[in-house]
Amino acid sequence: MNYPLISEYIEAIMSAEDNFDKLKPLRPVFGDDGQPVMTSGNFAVVFKMKDERNGKLYAVKCFTKEQEGRTEAYKQITEELKDVSSPYLVSIHFLEKELFVDTDQTTDTEFPVLLMDWVEGMTLDKYLRENLDDKYTLEILAYRFSQLAQWLIPQPFAHGDLKPDNILVREDGSLVLVDYDGMYVPAMKGQKARELGSPDFRHPLRTENDFDEHIDDFPLMVILLSLKAVSVNPFLLEEYGAKDRLLLSSNDYYNIKECRFLRRQIPSGNKDLDRYAYLFSAVCYDEQLPSLLYDLIQTDRPLLLVPYRISNNCYSLYDKVNQKHLSLQNKYIDFVDSSLKTSTSCIISNEYGSWGMFGYKNAAIVSQPRDVLDLHWYKQLLSIGKSRTHIIAKDSFDRYGIIDDHNNILLNFVYQEIKPLEVGEEVYIICKEGKYYGILNKELKVIVPCFLLELEDYSRLKLITYKNKQGSSFAMDLTTLNECKLPDNFNRIDDYKEGILTFEIAEEQYRFFNLEKKCYINSYIYQKVSEDEEIIINKSFVLCRRNNTNILVSIDGTEYPIKFEGNLSQYGETVIGVTPIEEKYIGQYGFECTRTNYDVSVFRKNILLSKFTHKESSVYHEAFDLVSEDVIYVSHYGKWVRTGHYINLNGEHVSRPNSNNMRKDNNAHDYNQSFINLIKEKYLNSKNISNFEDLEIDQCCFFEIDDLGDIALVTYHWENGSCDFEDYHAENFRLGYADDNMCYWAKDCMINQI
Repeated sequence: MNYPLISEYIEAIMSAEDNFDKLKPLRPVFGDDGQPVMTSGNFAVVFKMKDERNGKLYAVKCFTKEQEGRTEAYKQITEELKDVSSPYLVSIHFLEKELFVDTDQTTDTEFPVLLMDWVEGMTLDKYLRENLDDKYTLEILAYRFSQLAQWLIPQPFAHGDLKPDNILVREDGSLVLVDYDGMYVPAMKGQKARELGSPDFRHPLRTENDFDEHIDDFPLMVILLSLKAVSVNPFLLEEYGAKDRLLLSSNDYYNIKECRFLRRQIPSGNKDLDRYAYLFSAVCYDEQLPSLLYDLIQTDRPLLLVPYRISNNCYSLYDKVNQKHLSLQNKYIDFVDSSLKTSTSCIISNEYGSWGMFGYKNAAIVSQPRDVLDLHWYKQLLSIGKSRTHIIAKDSFDRYGIIDDHNNILLNFVYQEIKPLEVGEEVYIICKEGKYYGILNKELKVIVPCFLLELEDYSRLKLITYKNKQGSSFAMDLTTLNECKLPDNFNRIDDYKEGILTFEIAEEQYRFFNLEKKCYINSYIYQKVSEDEEIIINKSFVLCRRNNTNILVSIDGTEYPIKFEGNLSQYGETVIGVTPIEEKYIGQYGFECTRTNYDVSVFRKNILLSKFTHKESSVYHEAFDLVSEDVIYVSHYGKWVRTGHYINLNGEHVSRPNSNNMRKDNNAHDYNQSFINLIKEKYLNSKNISNFEDLEIDQCCFFEIDDLGDIALVTYHWENGSCDFEDYHAENFRLGYADDNMCYWAKDCMINQI
């Protein structure tokens, strides 16, 4: 089949409203020369078009040469990609006989087009060469391409013609793939490739029979290796590169042992660059990247600003791009997003407290070194949710608003109060304007306008309560946003699980209210049984007491009296009762001693299942807690920490259960120990920190590691196990930065050591 000339396509596009079938609302976008904006290649010409209804921009691809199997291929590609949501791809639609063209090349007059979203940006090759003097931009480009590679390689499809000209860099630096003519999708299995791609970016052994999801593995590693090398040393592009390619060429692939770049530059001493050289070698010899090596693609996001310590309680920032220390001195510095997935901005603060609503006082945000010249200070700052790019701020007039990590105002400063409510993965924002409260979601969309009175935050229960203008009390379930009118007389809400509210109606007097049915589950009043601060409804049951009798109550109001006097623990419908029994024995020095054993009774609802005696008691006081339906945690209190072991309902030792419902304090030992082991294994390996080798769990009640790319931020609270409120003052926190070879701790010295 013959196709029109480019000049004939231009004539047709100029009168798009008359010549398109389904795309009549599209109009060409004209350049400064008065001609339609377009680009052309070997097989097609692409026009920039605008939808006159909504202003959205599109790319319309018109074909100039025949390509066998193109129509069926684009139908299969369109079907495969319609359910793929990724910033690395643009949406495409193949339309047959869409454009009427008056042409002398063939008797046909209706021709297919490919409709795509228009991407504003420049090719990766041009972007790279225009930023060779900006080392940080080069590092970010290599990092972003590593993310693209890590996403694309495991996909069941492949682009098929990866090269810098088919990768665009948007204005914000993000990457997108274009030109899907050579794409492979699973429906094409067994077919031959329609094109093989540029020789400088394809495996030397690839033929038209090599057509599967792995054809991108080789060019991805070629580009990634080149980008990382140039980010380390920009002069390498001039020495080893050339027009239309990066550091490697097709000649290098046919005689890889003689490749000048690899022979002279690898190993480089840069861990990421050397790792990518290894991945390139693997895909060069195997023609595809083994799945076991996928994780090696990932690299750390580069830091623009690195905190360093000037003196005691005084920190500043080091500008890695300009290689200089900034004229800035503050008591506390923290990254907005410690995972570095969304932002490398820093919060600087003159006061930091780990308790209360606001973590930062007298604070400012620094996103670029130039920000230091014009800092905007806030009285208080508080991050919202896990992604800390939305920040609650209090201005100099004591008004609250919300800003992003670049000081842009997202919510105007008109509120008397703003506070976040985290409900699982969801985040809500409570705003007070005047005397009324309202609720926003994390996108700052209004859920409830500001007309609520006396709002009480029970976010730990995924619940809030409030009054309307008539004075009636309501509760709202934050997981469903359902609300319910509440009874008039109660002191407070103690718990909310399984749709049941626990009301304290008087001191030590409780009733249970079904929020969905809007009524009490029964007519009885109960008392507490456990020493816990709250009554815990767990798996639709609650253990409590009525008329001096222990009772297990289900959420439908059914009671199961348990005939046992002593300490009880409950998980779901399983209940255990524990009775201490003193036993006399003769110790090793011949004196009479006393130890305590425990009789344990196991109930399923109110039926006695089993009974056993636990004889492995410690010299310390022991406690027995159900942590799942069939596992008991036996704990004893040491000098600084609570430790213990696990047994089943027959008293036999078992391994620690893998349960998300286990109580937090039972996990404290394992939680702290895992952090300590990680620190010792990864970071405590240099002579500078040998004095930390004796770090033990009993000396550590707070430990946290934030990965900051090339370094790690280590935060810990070391007070010999003391967790008193005053011990959490900011000066009792130690901050340290560690890398693979050395570790610098704030309590020692970090001056000029970046």
